[in-house]
Amino acid sequence: MADFVHLHVHSAYSFRESLLRIEDLVEAAALYEMPAIALTDTNGMYGAVSFYRQAKARGVEPVIGCQLQIDLRTQGVEEPVARARSEWRRELETVVLLARGLAGYRALTRLVTCARANGPVPFIRVDELAMHATDLICLIGGGESRLLAQYAAGDEQAAQRSLQTLLGACPAGQVYIDVQDHQKMVERQGLPGLLRAARLWDVPLVATNDARYRFPEDAKLHRAYAALDRPDAEDIWPTDRFALVGADEMSRRFANLPEALQNTVAIADECKLHLPLYQVQMPRYQTKDGRPSEIVLREAARVGATSRYGDVTGEIERRLQYELDVICNMGYADYFLVVADFIRYAHQRGISTGPGRGSAAGSLVAYALRITDVDPMANQLLFERFLNPERVSLPDIDTDFEYERRGEVISYVVDKYGRDRVAQIGTFGTLAARAALRDAGRMLGADPQLVDQLSKLVPGQPGVTLSAVRAQVPSFERIIEGAEAALRLYDAAVRLEGLPHHTSIHAAGVVIAPGPLVDWVPLDPGGDGAPVTQYAMDDIEALGLVKMDFLGLRTLTLVDACIRSIRERTGEMVDWRQIPTDDPATYDMLTRAETNGVFQLESPGMRRVLKQLRPTTLDDIVAVISLNRPGPMENIPAFCDAKHGRVAVSYPHPDLKPILQDTYGVIVYQEQIMQIASLMAGFSLGQADLLRRAVSKKKRDILDEERSRFVDGCLRNGYDAATAHDVYDLIVRFADYGFNRSHAAAYAVLAYRTAYLRAHHLPEFLAALMTMAMGAPDKIRTYEQDARRHRIAVLPPSVVHSERGYAVDADGAIRTGLLAIRNVGEAAVEHILSLRRERPFSSLVDFLQRIQSRLVNRKALDSLLLAGAFDEFFPDAAAPSAKQQMFEEAWKRAEEARQFAGLTLEFGFPADDPPLRSSTSDEGTKILYIRYAGNKGGSTLRRVQAALSAFPGATPVALYDATARRTRLLGERWCVEVTPELVTLLEEVVGIGNVRVREAPKKSR
Repeated sequence: MADFVHLHVHSAYSFRESLLRIEDLVEAAALYEMPAIALTDTNGMYGAVSFYRQAKARGVEPVIGCQLQIDLRTQGVEEPVARARSEWRRELETVVLLARGLAGYRALTRLVTCARANGPVPFIRVDELAMHATDLICLIGGGESRLLAQYAAGDEQAAQRSLQTLLGACPAGQVYIDVQDHQKMVERQGLPGLLRAARLWDVPLVATNDARYRFPEDAKLHRAYAALDRPDAEDIWPTDRFALVGADEMSRRFANLPEALQNTVAIADECKLHLPLYQVQMPRYQTKDGRPSEIVLREAARVGATSRYGDVTGEIERRLQYELDVICNMGYADYFLVVADFIRYAHQRGISTGPGRGSAAGSLVAYALRITDVDPMANQLLFERFLNPERVSLPDIDTDFEYERRGEVISYVVDKYGRDRVAQIGTFGTLAARAALRDAGRMLGADPQLVDQLSKLVPGQPGVTLSAVRAQVPSFERIIEGAEAALRLYDAAVRLEGLPHHTSIHAAGVVIAPGPLVDWVPLDPGGDGAPVTQYAMDDIEALGLVKMDFLGLRTLTLVDACIRSIRERTGEMVDWRQIPTDDPATYDMLTRAETNGVFQLESPGMRRVLKQLRPTTLDDIVAVISLNRPGPMENIPAFCDAKHGRVAVSYPHPDLKPILQDTYGVIVYQEQIMQIASLMAGFSLGQADLLRRAVSKKKRDILDEERSRFVDGCLRNGYDAATAHDVYDLIVRFADYGFNRSHAAAYAVLAYRTAYLRAHHLPEFLAALMTMAMGAPDKIRTYEQDARRHRIAVLPPSVVHSERGYAVDADGAIRTGLLAIRNVGEAAVEHILSLRRERPFSSLVDFLQRIQSRLVNRKALDSLLLAGAFDEFFPDAAAPSAKQQMFEEAWKRAEEARQFAGLTLEFGFPADDPPLRSSTSDEGTKILYIRYAGNKGGSTLRRVQAALSAFPGATPVALYDATARRTRLLGERWCVEVTPELVTLLEEVVGIGNVRVREAPKKSR
């Protein structure tokens, strides 16, 4: 066992500062026979739980820490705006904090959360450190610390102040002076000062190596990689001594400081940590009267079931009671109540939710609570596929919301349960093959053409690796083997591939905790009200935290827009409770494979299956969704032949007919495998689900063990061994291919609804589709062709008639939306519609005169003209050149009108004009303001002066030049008596509405 432990190690989760992957550093610790190893990433703990799990699995004790920056001023202030971040950074002290047990881990998560919340340069204040220091070890004076730099510069007084502040913030015996030897000048100059301080203040030493890569030969690659983000990388890591070296090497470096080496082992022993993994941390649903959640759930489920079915008796009663017992006994009542609550909120707010997703559709309780909208009884869905009492696991209810309003539901959950208990789940962007090549090219200064050439040979699909490309793309291999520069580029890219590159937010995952989340996970600030976890999904689940998926589904937005358009145009209310699921027109359309925009059914493969299958029931749609995948596709011909009577339906055994008759003797669903095992082998459905999962792993020992259990069960139930073996072979064959019927049934409902809308309300359906496809010209062309095939006119955009998106007019034609026009943005469209709501545009001049050029600029106007949006203002047969000429004439007339008479539309003075001052004006004195167009020449001013001269008096006069946007107060000789006659005379010169009397601005104090 080595007598040294690395306590200062940066993984790739320090983002661009390290090449060390978590598995590499754990592997190195095991190889060096170190009893423990620390992870101390910069300003974050992103890899902490993954590191903990991997280290424990290798028998290495994980020490969790973090390198943080501290503002040592006793009254911390926020980052000064006027100073560069690099300058601010130099004023912060850098320390390494290590967690002493579970309390220390929680202290660290809080401090890291504080640091991330404190600004773009993460830091904590010294008082924040003092609040949590009891359970932490603090290493000070390391290579990037200010303390070391102060000693190196000979600034003993500043160094003493820094040291005193840090010692004052932490308990005695928990601060160590960190000595390092990377052969940096600052270390050689500062080490004597650190050693003197250690003796003077009786602070123990600890030897560390700031590990950033695995081997010394990686140093150059590391510096080049780090320099992509930090130009000073050569200065910070100038040597090859930042490798994860063994205990022997550290002993050589610190032979004269053996106690510093011994202290690493002592610290690691003090920092042993046990994280309670996989212990469910269920959020609590707050009941109104404080009753137990189990009672509340049972009552709500019974009320809901009555609403769904009427009398709850017989099989429904038994199934409901069984599910409730399982849910409550497993401790998941709160989970169902929480989900039902935010689903109810969505419905109350008019936010559409999907009919269900995944195996949750198999729950009768979920159906009763309106979490799902698929009847599990009518669709033969199994609860055990969702929640198996014989395999304890968290329930997983994924919910689909209208895409544009998903955020409202998340905000509701944040408000209800507390911002400290709800967070979106973080994720990491990693360097994929192409990105790794491009980064490696930048690092090495490689020929851009070579980088581009290799990058273009990498296929675009996710998950492609450079090694696979080299093996499978001959031209890629030839380039690499043909040039040394290409080989160097490839080797560097392989080293970078897969490294975490940046943080991001999971598309759907939200975590809700029973207490403050920082008890389990450090948090980053979030952009829309909810913070973001620093741990990814797998680590969140390992901590026992309950995650829920809030998915935004654009199809729900499509359906809502279509239904809204139908209601506005025809007054018809589409109520899915009243829509039959056996509508002939819908199935005829599906048989013709006219499925543009139909959920799940518009791909070429789906269309082929629809033509072969000719669906007539909702079950057929469920089958189409399930069969059209690699593997099950081979059964499509047999399924179709049996459905249409071309071949006789056969079953592995007559007893299986009730299970397989709806799929014509073909095993299609995972639930069928479970039902077969239950019927023939006497398994409970829970045991049958375990069998399904075990067999799908395809491990020989598991297959043999499960075969024995299955055959024994069949024999006990009176089946012969040959039949039992044949059926088991069938189960093994289909275990991989079987699809989750619950998921398929839920998605089939949404597929049917979109198909129904397309079959009966095609103009509205296509208009909604086109609106969603704006910005995708290929899709727009496809949908326009679809419309014309069905004799639906697609009209050009119009500033007189168009809305934001595509809309259906009274005659059933689809009018192109203004937002579909290139170079015409949201602000321009909203401005145009706002003006049109005030009053219709009477002419092109009227339109051009009323718009504000800052919102609708000339580029947007040219695009509107080119798209035909002004055609109502032109003669029908006008050629494009004639339209352009008429537009220019209208533009000129509108400009003239806006410069003079049209100024009455927006009378006022810019807010940034200098305040008027006049020795003739006391506070409260009136001023006569006259607005005029300064570019009209001197004649306007001469006429204004003549009018003012005719009405001498005591009221000061101010002139506002609308062209120059400047206000000028005239002298005393121009003061006037304001009379109706004077105002009339002036308005004849500058236009009606451009003469106003207002209070004079108050004098400056």
